[in-house]
Amino acid sequence: MTPSEERIRSAVALQAGEWFVAHRAGPLDEADRAAFVDWLMASPVHVEEYLGIALVARDLATVASDHGVPLESILDEARADQSDNVVTLTEPIPVPDPPVTRSWTPRAWPLAASAAAAAVMLIAWVLWWGHEGELASAPQTYATAHGEQSEVQLPDGSVMRLNTDSAATLRYSGAERAISVERGQALFQVAHDSERPFRVAAGDAQVLAIGTRFEVYRKSGNNVLVTVIDGAVNVFIGNPPATRKADLSRHVLRVGAGQQARIEAGIMPSQPVPVNLQETLAWLDRKLSFEHRPLGEVADEFNRYAQIPFQIQDPALRALPISGVFDADDTDSFAAFLETLDGVAVERASTGIRVVGRHLPD
Repeated sequence: MTPSEERIRSAVALQAGEWFVAHRAGPLDEADRAAFVDWLMASPVHVEEYLGIALVARDLATVASDHGVPLESILDEARADQSDNVVTLTEPIPVPDPPVTRSWTPRAWPLAASAAAAAVMLIAWVLWWGHEGELASAPQTYATAHGEQSEVQLPDGSVMRLNTDSAATLRYSGAERAISVERGQALFQVAHDSERPFRVAAGDAQVLAIGTRFEVYRKSGNNVLVTVIDGAVNVFIGNPPATRKADLSRHVLRVGAGQQARIEAGIMPSQPVPVNLQETLAWLDRKLSFEHRPLGEVADEFNRYAQIPFQIQDPALRALPISGVFDADDTDSFAAFLETLDGVAVERASTGIRVVGRHLPD
């Protein structure tokens, strides 16, 4: 190989590495995926370099073994094609900007049948990856910071909304769409797929759906709230029960629209309970809605957004029931509301807003 060809090969390897990193960062959108396919089709060298990087990373090898893709034969065919159909490289291949910019156009090299077959097999894998989502060996985690919210379009067309200080990890495969809520609160609008169930884990709790809209709130440890807005889900603890269908009711709790299951310390309730969906979903508009809820619970919800937290030590005050709809970002208004309550005083400081009892005149 001449020095010029070595430089060209190095440039192609750099491009292949950038594409590989882009794939590992998450599923490509349609435009990037089309650009990647065009890049693969430009030369058998592109196919070989990309497969070589994937083999070193040992990610594509796992996928190929699962889906019958003969990697070694692909490389052998690509190499054989290059020996039988020598391509004279007379100019360097430009090194692109990162793939997402799509600001470069590769030179179109001719492809013989064997190299084209290798490219088609790799392209089929790329399109499968883009449709099915991240590989099982490459989970994708989404997270929000304190006070932040986000909306994520999932690879299968489902939508996930994350509330403040929340995190969820996707592990999609051909068998199921699995998500683990590591902390916080997530709302799922599930795209229907009768072949691949949509499963959400939060602590010991598991939620199984096909096409529906529901919320999972992992409050602390194994305390989890599952609320269904549309459709229905099955909720259970641990692995799906291996039992006769007639006995599933003993192990799985069916939760329908407008209902909520409260799993506390990893223990399933006997029945779901009706829930106020307007109150439950108020966070989507950065509102906090409560009706006869303990003040301590309301303050804890405010603290998920607030920069200066509310501090309530008195158990009696924490149990005080309150009602109202509040702006999650307006702690001053909530503090002013608390000052209107009988027997409640508010003390503001730079480190926190203390809520204390006050003596009422006789």
